[in-house]
Amino acid sequence: MKPITTVGVVGAGTMGSAIAQHFVMKGLPVILVDQQQEFLDRGVGYMRESLSEALERRLIDQQTFDQILGRLHCTTDQAELAKADLVVEAIFENLAVKKGLFAELEKVVGPECILASNTSSFLISEIAADLKTPERVVGVHYFFHAAKNKLVELIPGEKSAPEIVAALENFYTYYDKTPILVKDAPGFAVNRFFVPWLNEAARLYEEGFGSIVFIDRIACDVFGVGMGPFALMNATGVPIAMHAADGLATELNAFYTPAKILCQQVEAKQDWDVEDTRHLNNGSDQIEVVTRRLVAASLGVAAQMVDEGVVDATSTDLGARAGLRWPVGPFELLEKLGAAKVKEMVEMLFSDWDLPVPGCLADAAQAQSLTLKWVKTEVVGKTGFIIFDLPDRMNPLGEQVMTQLNRCVDELNARDDIDKIFIHGKGKAFIAGADIKFFLDAMAADDLQRIQSFTDFGQQVLNKIAASSKATYAYLDGLTLGGGLELALACDYRIGTKKSVLAFPETGIGIYPGLGGTQRGSRLIGVARAKQLIASGQFINAKVAYAFGLVDLIVEPVLDWRDLAEVSVEKAQAGRTEETADEAEFAAFDGDLKHPLLSRAGFEKQAKGMSRKAPLALKIAMGLIDQGIALDLQSGLQLELDGLKNIFATEDALSGLSSIINGQKPNFTGK
Repeated sequence: MKPITTVGVVGAGTMGSAIAQHFVMKGLPVILVDQQQEFLDRGVGYMRESLSEALERRLIDQQTFDQILGRLHCTTDQAELAKADLVVEAIFENLAVKKGLFAELEKVVGPECILASNTSSFLISEIAADLKTPERVVGVHYFFHAAKNKLVELIPGEKSAPEIVAALENFYTYYDKTPILVKDAPGFAVNRFFVPWLNEAARLYEEGFGSIVFIDRIACDVFGVGMGPFALMNATGVPIAMHAADGLATELNAFYTPAKILCQQVEAKQDWDVEDTRHLNNGSDQIEVVTRRLVAASLGVAAQMVDEGVVDATSTDLGARAGLRWPVGPFELLEKLGAAKVKEMVEMLFSDWDLPVPGCLADAAQAQSLTLKWVKTEVVGKTGFIIFDLPDRMNPLGEQVMTQLNRCVDELNARDDIDKIFIHGKGKAFIAGADIKFFLDAMAADDLQRIQSFTDFGQQVLNKIAASSKATYAYLDGLTLGGGLELALACDYRIGTKKSVLAFPETGIGIYPGLGGTQRGSRLIGVARAKQLIASGQFINAKVAYAFGLVDLIVEPVLDWRDLAEVSVEKAQAGRTEETADEAEFAAFDGDLKHPLLSRAGFEKQAKGMSRKAPLALKIAMGLIDQGIALDLQSGLQLELDGLKNIFATEDALSGLSSIINGQKPNFTGK
């Protein structure tokens, strides 16, 4: 496939200008086309307004602002799209007009140019039906605001070439989007279950099961969202919800028909009154009905999609989290509520519409299709891959993820047809650490044994990786923090990129590294450097990590993760323990914040940073390094486990871990 280096966008409206904005912000030149100059000027105005917000918030400076807009070329001449490698159509929703545009584009662009549609109303196969080269047409459904919202639904048409779809998936991932693969079906994936959620809320209100504010509040409580369905319709446009529901009803069945009160609201050109706080204290019966029907409308449709092969459960949940910003997707919520309970809810709602219960809810054998696969394996040639597919979650290491990692390690270790294993994470992180909420939930339940058992199991999994007969590689293309760095240390080799960021932040949140960080680190790079990294929590890039002996090789980030199969390390670079005189002084540091090291001239900056660490965690971590280095590795790892309950029982641990969730500075008292 020809690399995508220049992008064309047709349509300078709200969506088209935002799509163009994303690409120019990522460093790609963009050709923005519309019929009239005034439309282009308006589109550039949208971009300027959005970028000005980033400028005011100091996310970018004036020079960057100018450079971003400097990559944009606006024109009314479609012929200029001949320079583009990808053209995204973002014009108004009219099938005949879209088909005509693609026929024109086919004559203008080069033979290897990919043609994509951002349609939300029409099937990709319909748009491409009359083209000479339908194999290069793919759907790329964005979500508002397209420059900021991570989600892109990739929709192959009936004749779309698989290699083009794969190339786009890699392309969007590389440029910081979260693509999910969806079948060419009405509503695609996210809107298919989200629109019924909105519509069912309107029906509930119409039928007298609570006020607007009451229904919104129940929705927020049950789904964990910040805005309920009525507030969301106000934010995105009430007519959009009605038209989306009407389109789904036309393509599917009467269940999707927009509620009469929703149509009346659109006809009256009014938003919903989300400020009226009367009638908040509705009875438990109404709470039960609102909960049941909102859950059934969204989760029932999500299960239908899995049955129909439109999308898998893992991608559905990722779409909900990335596109809708739901904290959990439909199937993670299903696990929380219980499959039997959700089946009952769906059955009650769907029976009113003569719809069958989706097979994956009704049949235990089919229920396997609802399993969320957050860690999965792939094999390319003689290389096995373990892929963390949670690009939107920085701290994924919890009980389920660790269990799935263990299964993947066992699966690849058992194969005779591979000789190396690569571990990598999708998104901005390799792995940015353990699931903080898991720790806090266990602490709140006074169940420290749960944390102990999880960490014990985690060490066993990492030991399997360390003992593998295959050569094991960690591809650190992003944040590699805490438990993620400990996982990387269990591998034979670590490969960094310009995106790598490594750190042990634990002592800054009241705990210490418990998955081997105090033991494998000191054995690999020496006691002094291990203490320095753990005590300071210093964030280092790949070049520094290479100099420290943590990383064996630095490469350019790969566009396609499969290309890693060709990467190998001839000779390990990591493990060097030569230190500068300043670094060597850390070997004697015992974690005491009154240690002479912290008052040494020239050490003020590091001393200031270390003074903000949790004193108990700091002292215990330094002690674990000193004690463990004199033991064999397994005995050292046991030392980490032995002190785990004690550290998680401290007030400092509670304050530090809570600070990650609430965004406030921790208050460490040494207790």
